[in-house]
Amino acid sequence: MSFDLPTIAELKRAAECGQRITPEDVSVISQAESELTGSGPVRGGPAATAQSLAMRQMNFDTKIDEVSRKPQSHITQEDAREIQATEGRAFNKPPGVGSVSAQVRSIANRNEALGLPPVAADVPVYVTKDDAREAQQAESLIYGGQNPSRGMAAQMQSVADKIEYARRGSTLSNQ
Repeated sequence: MSFDLPTIAELKRAAECGQRITPEDVSVISQAESELTGSGPVRGGPAATAQSLAMRQMNFDTKIDEVSRKPQSHITQEDAREIQATEGRAFNKPPGVGSVSAQVRSIANRNEALGLPPVAADVPVYVTKDDAREAQQAESLIYGGQNPSRGMAAQMQSVADKIEYARRGSTLSNQ
């Protein structure tokens, strides 16, 4: 295999420029690093850095998807903070003026000024079992078939379970 192994600094710069690190990229970098070391990827090395950036970018995508499912009038300052934090981690730098988090912040600021979101009696579900399952599948690709116990997918599964339990409880009490 003739592949120049990127340095940690090059990977971080690529992320800062908005480049996506895919599971395929992580795999190629891991294989190249294993061939160079003869003993597998190095702790804190390029493969580990690529994997970390890829997971952060996937978490950012998950957060965007979650917020984008809400009606625009229900986007809050908390949503804006979460998007900003995940975007900063995903691209290894604070989000700029034209960033997704800046757009979400603008919507949240408008909603706050208008006294939105309105209080709803029937709140829609934003995290479903299917969402959690998709996140688990994506994480297992990155982590070689294993899912971290406190990863994003595990958190999503927990929320989906709690929502389902709460819905079942309210259904039972109405009978």
